[in-house]
Amino acid sequence: MRLAPLLVVFALLPASLHAQFGQAGAVPGRRPDGGASRIGRPNAIPKFATTNELQSFNAAEALLKESKKLKLSDEQTTALTALRATLYERNADLMVRYDSVRRVYKLPKELENPTQSGGAMPSQEEMASLGVQMRFMVSIAELLMERRPEQVTQCLALVGESQRDRARKVLEDQTEDMKKAVPQRPRQDRR
Repeated sequence: MRLAPLLVVFALLPASLHAQFGQAGAVPGRRPDGGASRIGRPNAIPKFATTNELQSFNAAEALLKESKKLKLSDEQTTALTALRATLYERNADLMVRYDSVRRVYKLPKELENPTQSGGAMPSQEEMASLGVQMRFMVSIAELLMERRPEQVTQCLALVGESQRDRARKVLEDQTEDMKKAVPQRPRQDRR
């Protein structure tokens, strides 16, 4: 397991949560604005895809779904089917780890429905647990995104020259959908 990316994620997420929900000198357990700034706004905490949703971003599967439009031969279909299984297998360890955390992940009620919480904040223990879970799931999502270019290259190697432009477009669209579905590490504003 690569520790450096996890440490970076662990370091950045608390700052993001702190920026969203609290400021130095604020009254513990309450948002500085009493929760008013969050009323009527969508929840700033990212949603985490289910394991099935993440598995649906298998690059070979995307091409197989478009097999008629791509005019894939039987040989290409067989090769992509084998690659699809290989890609699922390669990501299986990540999916198991992600799923173990995703199953128990639940936003505290104060964050889930801030209008009914009266500006109260979850306990420090709840926030710490939430932070650990979020950082872990973000790190898995990042590892999946790191693997994506290699998987796309493998898929494109299995299609012919005349099919490549359309296949590339299918895979680019799927990559964009994947980027939208997986949470991104918060970026620090540098001004």
